[in-house]
Amino acid sequence: MSKKKPPADSPVQKIQARIQSIAAWMHKNQNWVYIAIIGFCLSVTILYKLGQIYGWWV
Repeated sequence: MSKKKPPADSPVQKIQARIQSIAAWMHKNQNWVYIAIIGFCLSVTILYKLGQIYGWWV
């Protein structure tokens, strides 16, 4: 008997598998993801306001 190779994953299947693994990771670390998003938004807002005050950009 000859051994058949499993069919190679198509690019779409690879992307779908990657999205599923990211979704599972985000579900497990949901609170940390929210904290990171809020922290990023706050830091951008603070830098923007400081830039307005000190005239870093017009």
